[in-house]
Amino acid sequence: MGFNIAGIVAKDSFKTIQSIELFFDCSLKYTEDVDFDQASSAFKEEKTIDLLTTEHGTLIFVELGQMYDLSSSKGEIIQFIISEVSDTYYFEKFNDGILERKHISSQGEIVENIGSGIINEDEYLPDLIWEFADEYLKNNFSKNLFDLSFKRYQML
Repeated sequence: MGFNIAGIVAKDSFKTIQSIELFFDCSLKYTEDVDFDQASSAFKEEKTIDLLTTEHGTLIFVELGQMYDLSSSKGEIIQFIISEVSDTYYFEKFNDGILERKHISSQGEIVENIGSGIINEDEYLPDLIWEFADEYLKNNFSKNLFDLSFKRYQML
């Protein structure tokens, strides 16, 4: 069936839970640890996020379709939606609140394309996201993703 996920990959942006709460403008309540399959599932409760953090970066899986304003973000941050069921892909990369790259494609057609580099239409977006997770988290994410534990939080 493929991936149907949305998320954020950040380099050095979220050092504490408080910084994540500030970003989402809500309180977070820890509920449980989950594995990659659970964290990347499109079938999870509303207002649930799954976090994987290291001292170097953060990967956050959010509800499918959720988008956030990154224009005031600090550091390098990527927002993505991967919907292989509908063949729709959304990618945007900001650096200190400035949009560097945005690429949206649906059913093989490019819908929006701002900036250049980083992503090409012939690349498989999940692989690119895992590469950025490797680079930002510095934990060999793409090799170890099925062995990693995510923290699940309810957004209050």
